[in-house]
Amino acid sequence: MERGKKDAAARLSWQGRLKVELARLDARNRLAAAVSVLAIMVLVAGAASLFFRSSFWGQEAVEIRIPPPVLFVFLILIILLALYLVRRELEIRKLTSLVIEERLLAESEHSAGMIDPVTHVLNRRFLPGLLQGEIARAQRNRRPLTLAMCDIDQFKLVNDRYGHVVGDEVLAETAAILKSCVRGSDFVVRYGGDEFLLVLSETDESGANAVVARIREKMTEWDRSTELGISLSLGLYVHRIGQDALQDIAEVDARLYGAKRAARAAALQQL
Repeated sequence: MERGKKDAAARLSWQGRLKVELARLDARNRLAAAVSVLAIMVLVAGAASLFFRSSFWGQEAVEIRIPPPVLFVFLILIILLALYLVRRELEIRKLTSLVIEERLLAESEHSAGMIDPVTHVLNRRFLPGLLQGEIARAQRNRRPLTLAMCDIDQFKLVNDRYGHVVGDEVLAETAAILKSCVRGSDFVVRYGGDEFLLVLSETDESGANAVVARIREKMTEWDRSTELGISLSLGLYVHRIGQDALQDIAEVDARLYGAKRAARAAALQQL
């Protein structure tokens, strides 16, 4: 399943750990600030006990054998040392926090770069590693792997007639339909323009045809509600042992354009 998904899960897990660590750092910073305040209060109380001994200690129940100036200097040194250690700890944690935030931002940007902003499916840059991992897994487990390439028929006319905003809505809705018709272990990738690639793990040709039937049915239902005349052309290819990712993509791409040519020929015959 799941080289690509494991990588994504690892990134999410790393982001979660970073957020927890940032929360801990924030709590420690608050604790350090509280220690600083407490240290200042102790310093003030110590000074008061030295300069106003009678009123501070009441009946002089505590006998101080160390000369007050020496005790005062010693107390100041202790407080300064505590403040220095707290300040040093705050600086270290601030630097650590900055490093963590930078890493979190980098990971977030990397994860965001994997997702197409219009259709919210994986983009093409994620495809090579994903497909190589799925091919290796299929061959290792001797399980079928099927690719389905599809594009939106006459999509340019939709853009020309209704504008790119409507075109983007069509792309997003198409991607949503594709995702709804596959399993959680499958992948939907925006290959380019109005083309999408489905990576159907552990799926033979019969299973892939069932997926295609669901896609066509849902696309037809949606098109009835929009009256935009949207339809899809799809091509299927079952991976063969020994072929790599580029060969598989070339094969399924050829199947897609074969399906488009057949559909155009059938349309011409009906005229």
